[in-house]
Amino acid sequence: MKILWITSAYPWGGQPYEGIFYQTQAQALVRLGVELAVEIATSRIPWPLSLLSPLPSRPGSGPRIQVDGDIRIHRLPCLGYRYQKSLGWLHHRLAWGILDSLPFRPDLVHGHFAYPMGLAALVVAKRLGVPCVVTLHGSDVNLDPARSRGAARRFRLAVTGADLVICVSQALKARTLQLTGRIVDYLPIGIDLHRFPSPLTREQARARLQLPLDKPIILYLGNLFPGKGVLVALEALGHPSLALALGVFVGSGPLGRTVAAQANCLWRGSVSNPEIAVYLAAADVLVLPSFAEGLPTVLVEAGAGGTPVVATGVGGIPELLGEDRGTLIDPGSADALREAILATLAAPGEARRKAERLHAHVLETFDASGNAERLLERYQGLLSAPASFRS
Repeated sequence: MKILWITSAYPWGGQPYEGIFYQTQAQALVRLGVELAVEIATSRIPWPLSLLSPLPSRPGSGPRIQVDGDIRIHRLPCLGYRYQKSLGWLHHRLAWGILDSLPFRPDLVHGHFAYPMGLAALVVAKRLGVPCVVTLHGSDVNLDPARSRGAARRFRLAVTGADLVICVSQALKARTLQLTGRIVDYLPIGIDLHRFPSPLTREQARARLQLPLDKPIILYLGNLFPGKGVLVALEALGHPSLALALGVFVGSGPLGRTVAAQANCLWRGSVSNPEIAVYLAAADVLVLPSFAEGLPTVLVEAGAGGTPVVATGVGGIPELLGEDRGTLIDPGSADALREAILATLAAPGEARRKAERLHAHVLETFDASGNAERLLERYQGLLSAPASFRS
């Protein structure tokens, strides 16, 4: 079976940590015998305009075609990415570039995120006469359709036009039904559970990361953007009641320097994927105060690592942390975040029991290899069905 993926990210030389969850599932599919190629839609911002943009210009100086084992990766740098996306042109640009660079004729095309990748996948699939799958991940459902009537129309086109639509959380599935009237499938991507938990003790992990042994460590893992609640976390950590704690922020983004400027916070930037398990082992609690989410991979990783979690009850997070598997708070409240952190630190036994329940849930639901087998079954079902019965 030959499958073509269209994604927004995939680890490569210039950005080795971006899109790890795509890579994890792609590698699992290849182990099952799938021949897979990945097309990445990347933003290209020319110098000197790149100096003024808060977003990275991701193509870098490396080759546009690279390999990850048996997976061929082709990057499509798009000048004016955000402009073309807002006007609804970008999926056509991607589709043309993909059709000109196909390494093989795929049996099926799979786009990740509704727009532009999902709609581009639909254009490519129709041109080739093969089935189309679209996976919805979060912002493409929760945020993009509300930006404009054009964005809402493009979302509906991608969802109603694909032969199979998959959501990574039940909340996204319900929201997609509300927006489009289409009942879609649910299947999380999952993670490589073999990397978790870290074999290191808390003391060993902190020593390896050169973190203090005598302070509570509040960990944030993710992009440093306002929408992720980073400023809320900084306000909570700036309260006198948490003055003796250390906030460790791992990730990249425009708020990195703001984090580094706060007295009891440490900014570590992006780290390698194996190091994530070490940071989780070193932490007393992981926080994710986002304003909107799909089903964040970082919380799944925290569950696999056995780290207590405090997060906002948005998107698919309540599915993950429900049934007392973590602490849920309302978005936008530094006081609520601070109180939840203090409660977690004050009752380590209860925090550990919640983390154990989350760990068991993650082992059952988010194994990347098992979920790749389920995805392959869906691919096979589409390919064996007559074209008139798809969708």
